[in-house]
This record gives sequence, C-alpha cells and structure tokens, in this order.
Amino acid sequence: MNRGRAPSYGGHRTASFKVLFNPAAEDRDLYDTLAEQQAMAMPSEKPISSSQLRRFFGEVKDLYRQYNALVAGKPDPAQRAEIYRRQIEPRFKLVRSKVAYATRASGQTRISREFANFLSEGIAKVQDHEQFVRFVTHFEAVVGFMYGNDRVSKR
Repeated sequence: MNRGRAPSYGGHRTASFKVLFNPAAEDRDLYDTLAEQQAMAMPSEKPISSSQLRRFFGEVKDLYRQYNALVAGKPDPAQRAEIYRRQIEPRFKLVRSKVAYATRASGQTRISREFANFLSEGIAKVQDHEQFVRFVTHFEAVVGFMYGNDRVSKR
C-alpha cells in the first residue's frame, strides 16, 4: 500500500525533474519562486494541452470551493480539519488515480510525466486541510506561470 508516498502508478521520474511543492515553505516562496521554477521545469517541447490542464486544475479548484463553502462560518480549526478529512480529502486523493489513468501509454488523454509527477507527488505531500489550501494556491500559481511561459498548448 502506498499511503501517500511517491507515485504508485509506475510513473518514472525524469532525471532532472523535481516536485517543488513543500508544505513548510514560506508563502512568498511557495507562490512565487517555487511555483515559477516548477512551471519552467515542465516540458516546453511537448507542453500539456490547455484542456488537460483545465481538467485537473478545475477539479482541484472545485474541491477547494466546496471546502470553503463547507467551512464558512466555522472558525474552529478542529472542525475545519474534520470537514476536510471526511468530505474533501478522499476525493482530493482520488485525483492521483486520475493522473495515473491520464499517463497510461495508450489513449488520447496522455499528460507528461513531469506534470503527472507534480500532481501526484504534490497531492501525496498534503497531510491536512491547511496544506490542502497551500497546495491549491501553489497549483494556481504554477498554472499561471505555465501559461505565461508557453508551457501550455492550445490544442
């Protein structure tokens, strides 16, 4: 059993590719420097399609919106943690299996190993509701830098 460690889908890490999401990093680094470095590490010769990027980002962002709606008016961190654990975390962790499916050798929905590793390993690093919020914001910043640095194709 994997228990949230490195990808279990047989993903091979690209030799120079490293997942830079670090839940302990300072906000300014996580949402700026590390996000830009992560985006620049995505392949420019075969960028991810905008539809595939929207597919994964949209799903994660929807979970984030649902979480925010569920915790609205609940300032107690223990309550927020429980809501995340019961209602959001299982579906958030399920995204890893969707990433694995999208990286299969056959099929039309193939995504790069780098993007797959970024999502799978990043999601695996998230251990609580606070880290979930930080990952979503980091992912949002990475997406912005990917678009801004031509790491997304329009197909």
